[in-house]
Amino acid sequence: MADGFREMELEPGADAVVASVPPVVSPEVPLAAGVPVGQDDPRFPDLDPAGSGAVGAATGSPSSAGPPLRFCRTVLRAGCYALSLRPTTSPAGFEGTLRVDRSAPDAGPDGIIVSGDLYRRPALVPPVSPSLTDPLPSPPPGSATSGAVSVAAAASRPSAAEPLAPPFRPRIPVYPRDRYDSYLKVVQVTESVAVPPGRPCTATLVLEQYDYTAPPAGSFKGSFPAAPSRTVTVTLTQAPAPPPFGGPRFTGRWLEGGVDRGTVTLSWVSPFFRRATVEIDTLTGAVAPQPVPDGSGGTEYFDTIYAKHGWQLTVVRGSTDVPVPAGANPTDCWSSGNLHSLMTAVRDPATDLDTDWRIHLVVVPAKLGCSRGVMYDQIGVPREGCASFSDDGYPSGESANFGTAADRRQREVARAFLRSATHEITHTFNQIHQEQETTADNSIMTTTPSVADVLGGPTTGAPGVFPDQIALAVNTTVRHHLVHMPDPVLRPGGWPFFSWVGTSPPQATDRQDFDPSELELEVAVPADGVALGQPVEVSWTLTNRSGDPLVVPSDVSLEGLFATMTVTDPSGRVRPFRPLAVVCDAAKLAELPPGDSVSSSHRVFWSTEGFAFPRPGPHRLSVAVTWSARGIPVGVTRDVELFVQFPTTQTDNDAAALVFTQQVGMWVALGGGAEHLADAVDRLQQLAAMSGTDATPRLLAGFSGLLPR
Repeated sequence: MADGFREMELEPGADAVVASVPPVVSPEVPLAAGVPVGQDDPRFPDLDPAGSGAVGAATGSPSSAGPPLRFCRTVLRAGCYALSLRPTTSPAGFEGTLRVDRSAPDAGPDGIIVSGDLYRRPALVPPVSPSLTDPLPSPPPGSATSGAVSVAAAASRPSAAEPLAPPFRPRIPVYPRDRYDSYLKVVQVTESVAVPPGRPCTATLVLEQYDYTAPPAGSFKGSFPAAPSRTVTVTLTQAPAPPPFGGPRFTGRWLEGGVDRGTVTLSWVSPFFRRATVEIDTLTGAVAPQPVPDGSGGTEYFDTIYAKHGWQLTVVRGSTDVPVPAGANPTDCWSSGNLHSLMTAVRDPATDLDTDWRIHLVVVPAKLGCSRGVMYDQIGVPREGCASFSDDGYPSGESANFGTAADRRQREVARAFLRSATHEITHTFNQIHQEQETTADNSIMTTTPSVADVLGGPTTGAPGVFPDQIALAVNTTVRHHLVHMPDPVLRPGGWPFFSWVGTSPPQATDRQDFDPSELELEVAVPADGVALGQPVEVSWTLTNRSGDPLVVPSDVSLEGLFATMTVTDPSGRVRPFRPLAVVCDAAKLAELPPGDSVSSSHRVFWSTEGFAFPRPGPHRLSVAVTWSARGIPVGVTRDVELFVQFPTTQTDNDAAALVFTQQVGMWVALGGGAEHLADAVDRLQQLAAMSGTDATPRLLAGFSGLLPR
């Protein structure tokens, strides 16, 4: 693979690991599901509308007397359509995408799921054209058409045996985040089975539209209503596709309650459903993941893995010799502050997340036992970057089933390394562990030790199949999310990580909780309360009080994702508290002997949802540890009260004013040492100067070990 970019002519597939149990975590966002496909003419009930997937028609006649008819094959080709809506009563319009998914393993008996997203288009703003805004990427250095040779000159050479591709081609359009309007959940599809000669094939969609409430300034998570805002009928008639569109095109009407609200145009642009870019930068001394054999003479890489699930992922290879930042030991486990600083420094400032779903993967060496990778919920915005550790690997203490990979570095085990890095990338698209959502399986979003245990444990009974039999695919549940979740939930710069489950512990209404005599969760906070603006050390312990071993999470830290926390403020408002860094690939479900415990702690102050305790008064912290036990949602929850004290001196007021800023919040969330956060350094130095006086601010107690050197 040449340096620069990797964009291959891939076709989307339907290769997903079948989830062995239904998901136990219900997304609190609208999500399309399999829908029935009806026939629009009851006179021909025996005609089969299913076809090869290509738009077209076959000639024939019905069993009853009548004129010859054209039999319509599949009318709506699978893939992504550019959608345009021009209301009859407004010069402003809407544009977006519609995804017709005919390859989903969970698409139901008629084999189709259809979803879409609409964006507002102001009257004076031209539409986002998939044929004009997405030129073919520049060829990699050294290719035949690189340098000063123009496309025209190359095409005019006598040696040109094949016509060149046009400089522009239809691709999946990307729209600005702040124009997002609504999610479209199609609940019924009707396609014409047969039509008289000279008449086009038609389709009708019945969809539920969910209007989006945008987040307030400074926040990233908006909201969707629990029930649809309206039900819409869209009638579509096949129309000629103008160049450069090569796929089917439809025009039709948008009807609400039988009232015509506007004109709809659908233009097929891609066999893929979504597209994104991953940029890879590699620190000096590290080695990035490489393509691996696919067993059929080709190779597997990030782009081919995502193509299996209907995503067009472009891989951009950036710098391969990023210098080691001052103060960092590249061959040790990286502190969150140092790694966040590195990722901030190498991030391309020209990245525009309103035109490109772009995420950043940084590869550093580290060492064995550092958890293989990390995803940051916020660098500049949520889910923009992740890191992979080439010299970490597969400690035998994490699993007895690592086989030939045991105690080896990731750079030495290519297939497992590619899987691990893809796991972190998929976290950036807001997907969670399958030990939480379904059950451990041989798929990308199961943690690495659990994959080894699935392969080498009861499922196969054959130790040593890790890493050769690793499946480089997500399971059907994650595939469904990647294709059909609303844009704001998935796209970089959209919703914070794991925020699509709401503010309460996952599945709190139907989760099966342990009795404290079986499994007890204890939570500790400062008994005398804390000062306003003081980071709070919260610790919790999970203890097996039963007489038998219990299978529980091996890691109950917030970063490990099995534990979650919410904070209820004096007004009754509940908000989640999430870690800034997700460090979780070593977590798995493991036996906890009777009487044994697993513990964790976190300094609670700021997250991407804001400050945990921004006002004085009584607060309630709720810690939950949840997982899927053989497809049954189980867990434990514990609440604890904490009083945030009112300031009693001017010094306390001044100190609180210093620390209630995002940079100081991020400094604390990173565990300190984030010297690139200049404003935080300045404010905390001012705070440190207040110590040792008669009026030392009380909140300083929470900054122990966190102040700049």
